[in-house]
Order: sequence, then structure tokens, then C-alpha cells
Amino acid sequence: MGGLKNVCAIGAGMVAALTNESATSKSVYFSHCTSEMIFITHLLAEESEKLAGPLLADTYVTLLKGRNAWYGQMLAKGELSWDMGNSITGKGMIQGVSAVGAFYELLSQSSLSVLHPDGSKLVAPVELCPLLVKTLYKILITREKSTQAILQALRDETLNDLRDRIEIAQSHAFYIPSLLGKP
Repeated sequence: MGGLKNVCAIGAGMVAALTNESATSKSVYFSHCTSEMIFITHLLAEESEKLAGPLLADTYVTLLKGRNAWYGQMLAKGELSWDMGNSITGKGMIQGVSAVGAFYELLSQSSLSVLHPDGSKLVAPVELCPLLVKTLYKILITREKSTQAILQALRDETLNDLRDRIEIAQSHAFYIPSLLGKP
């Protein structure tokens, strides 16, 4: 779950830099991240409710001072460039970048499907994680979007209500042991 909080922190750094530390924007981002984190932990952990408090507390601290948040800020400000990679002198490896790729691959497997909140179709879990997985993947891994895409995703009116994602996670037995290679 450490990778998940690192993913959240990179996006938080971008939001902070792009909105001049707007408390409202950071709060909206954190609310959406929280719902996605709850959803993801329900897929990956048998007793996900035991992870909620520690994961959210650690995420909050990481959002404020961690190297992943710093990296997101520096990318958004243009003070770091893609060709510098994700191992930064004085900071070390920015692990959230590879974690974004790993979560994208994990949650987009063709063998996985969950019911979309509108009840109309089955979708890959990645479809219910528009910020932490899909948008950051397009920014950090494929580089097809700029850091501004994180704000555009927050403003997207087609996003599912974050309560829907939490309700789906809590009302279904989602845990899929095979996702992490356990028998």
C-alpha cells in the first residue's frame, strides 16, 4: 500500500503547484484519491478496513512533505524535465512513478471486471480510478498528457460520484487474491 500513497502524493504535488496551493483544490483531490484508494484496497486486501486508518494517515503526511509530492510539484512547475528520469540527486528514487505503471497494469487486466456504478456494464477496475491510475499514467508513463491533465480530470463532470465508488467497494466482496499472486 506504500506504492498507492506514493501515487497519490505525486498527483497532490501537481495539484498544489498548479493551483498555487489552493486548499479547496487539494481537498477535492484528496477526496477523490481517498475514494480510489478505498476501492483499490478492497481489490487487493482481504481485510481492507484494517488498512484504512494507517494508509490515510501515512498518505496525509506524505502529501505534505514526501519526495513524491515534491516531484509532482517540480514537474508541474517545469523545474524538472522528463529526461531527468525518476531518480533525482539528493532525493533518490521517486517510487510513485513506477507504482503508477504497476497499478495501471494490475487494474487493467482483461481478466478483471467490476460493475460500473451506473449498473450498465462490466468494466476493468482501472476505469473506476480516473485520477490515481488513468490520468497519472497518461502524464507520467505514456507522457501523452501534461501535468494540467490532473486538474482537467478533477473538473470532469462525467466522473462518477466518489460515494458510488466507495459504496461499490464496501458493498461487494471484491478481494481478488490472484491479483497479487497469492494462491
